[in-house]
Formats: sequence, structure tokens, C-alpha cells
Amino acid sequence: MSVAETFIEEDGFGLVPRPDRNKYNKPFEIVRRYTMTNKHKASVQLISWGAGIQAIKVPNQSGILGDVVLGFDDMEGYLKNRYIGSIIGRVVNRISCAKMRIENKIYCLSPNDENGVDHFNGGFVGFDNVNWNSCIMKKHVVMSHVSPAKYEGYPGDMLTQIKYSWTDDNQLLMNIRATATQPTPVNIASNCLMNLAGHAAGSRELKKHLISLNADSWTPADIRNNLPTDAIHPVDRTVFDLRLPTQLTKRRLYIVPGGGYNQNLCINSPSSWSYRFHARIIHPGSGRTLEVYSNHPGLQFSTGNDLPDPDCNYPPDFEDYCDCTDNEPKIKEQQKEIWGKDGVRYQRHGGFILSPQNYPDAVNISNFPPCILYPGQVYTHDVTYKFGLLSENLDMPT
Repeated sequence: MSVAETFIEEDGFGLVPRPDRNKYNKPFEIVRRYTMTNKHKASVQLISWGAGIQAIKVPNQSGILGDVVLGFDDMEGYLKNRYIGSIIGRVVNRISCAKMRIENKIYCLSPNDENGVDHFNGGFVGFDNVNWNSCIMKKHVVMSHVSPAKYEGYPGDMLTQIKYSWTDDNQLLMNIRATATQPTPVNIASNCLMNLAGHAAGSRELKKHLISLNADSWTPADIRNNLPTDAIHPVDRTVFDLRLPTQLTKRRLYIVPGGGYNQNLCINSPSSWSYRFHARIIHPGSGRTLEVYSNHPGLQFSTGNDLPDPDCNYPPDFEDYCDCTDNEPKIKEQQKEIWGKDGVRYQRHGGFILSPQNYPDAVNISNFPPCILYPGQVYTHDVTYKFGLLSENLDMPT
């Protein structure tokens, strides 16, 4: 897993308004881009905006490099479409009623979800839409961000650093660390949207992927607000039993409540915080494979349900809900089109997300793994995305 041959280039990706532009009389700041290339010419591109992953180019079975990450060619795309490719924090996913109790004190967070009730993905200005400080450290890229006390309602100042590494055997390593000056919930995750057939391959190729997850249980959520019910159920005899390789066919996605996967699964381990195998996904056509490892207890698995659905695209003045099927999401207004890299139109089920993290709303649910970071402690989240080819190893990890 050597990174000795990794070569890193730095350039500018665009400009964004400075949050402190009045203080320094500088209206804009530069978003930096870093291209990490290994000795086999496979590469990862990172941007300082949201500490995000902008591209990953890995070979197929014919040795042809292809970009497997959905994203944008310029900053305009990332400013218009939050979360895609970015780091999410302080707390990914939802916090019910935008409230939490820490040491008998109630904190009110920003209620920024679509209904204006719950706290979602760190708030109105989360980790995903700030420009991180960034630098090259030997063969690594390090991103840093300070989240001030009371920002979005969170207690205490919090410093977060992420070290990205890219190895010669096509492993992307993410080492996330955080410290805080007051007790605060922390659950930092990457929201990288991928398609192993290529970022432009769309839903037709996504439905040829085979997924297997190291999860015997899952946390059910209310389909009306996506909040967990505080229960942990076994996956046996449910659509969430993905322990054996399962193709993401149209029928498979159709029978999942909500019309596709977007659930937290509980990763098997003798310890909630031990580093272990989470998932493997395969695209037989290209031969590309991806294995995910982490030291966190949960895995949010999504099949890109929130991307625009071309089959349910009603005009803005349509007053009723979309009534296509009981399992399809209900919409009331025109879904905006999303145009990605190379002018590609991204649509529903065009990519997947495998995002290791803690369970959603863990700050409010006592039987979920703890998520409070106390002063003097260091939050540690290590993630590995290991890309490979079918010819290398056909066996599932044990």
C-alpha cells in the first residue's frame, strides 16, 4: 500500500466569495485543486471546496482509464448542487427536530431540511460548502477547517483535518481527525457519488452493478422524514439483506420503500469502532470493483434517488403529488436538471454512495453508538476506497 510513487499537482479550480471579504477587502478566494497520480497513471482529483472528491480515474479490464465519480467541471456546478462529492459535517444525515441534549443542556440547531423541521447534513452552511485550507504534505493532501462555536447552533470550536492519500494499488485513504473545545456531536462522512461504469454511464449501467454488504442489521426509518425509529432490525427476509452479491436491477430498486436504497446499515464487528470491511460493489461490464473499509459502525448506502427523475418531471404549477406508484417519491414541483462533467445530464439512479458513518440521529437515540466528542479527545475516522479489477480476486473478503 505504498504511496511512494504518488505525484501531486496543484492548480486553481475557481473562485468563490470570501465569507470575511469585508474584513480583508478581498471579495474572492481561490478554490484549489489537487491531482494525485500513481505510477500506473490512475489518479484522484480533490478540490478544497467542501474538501471534496472531484474525480477518480481508474482502469477497466482493458486498461483504459475512466472517471467513476459524478461531479462538475467548474465551481458553478458545485455551488448549484450541494453535497455531491463533498465532506459532510459536523453531523451527516438528520438530527430530529433540530434539537439535542448534551449533559442536560438542550441545544437548538438550524432546521434546514426540506420541511424546515430537522437539522440536515450540518446546516445551511455545513462542511460541504466552505473552502477548506489545504496543502501538500509530502505524498499526501491535507485539508483543514475550523467550525466556530455556535455556528449552525453547535457548541464549541471544532478543528477538523483530513489527510488524503492515493496508493500505487489504487487505494484512496481518508484519515479524518477532529478536536473540540466543548462537548459536541461529530459524524463526518464523504458523500462521493460513483458509477463504476463511468460517471456518464447513467442508471442503465448502475442497474448492472452487484453489491454485497457486511451488515446483518439495519436501522429502519420513517419514510415521511427519513428519521430512524430508534429500532435495530435484522436484515433477514428484507430487501436490505445484501450480504450476498445482489444485482441492483430495476425490480430490486422498485421494491425498496422510496424507490431505491438510501438507508443506514449496521456493519458487523465485535467492536463498533474497529476497522473492518464494509462493502464490495462490482460492475461486470468494465470489470471494475470497489471495496470499502472503515472504523465506523454504520454505512449509508444510496442509489442516487435524489437525482432528477426524468419519469416524474412535472411542471412547476402542477398542484398534486406525483402518483406514479406507492414506492416512488412524491414531488410537487419541477425537478431541476443537473448537468455534470463533460456536459452529461445526471439522472435518478445514475450513481451510488457508500458512505461509512455513525448511525443517523445518534445524538438523540441512547441505544445507538455514541457520537459526542469531548475536549481532550480526538475524533478518528479512517476510510479506504480500494479500487480493483475482477481478474485480481473473485472471492469476497472475510
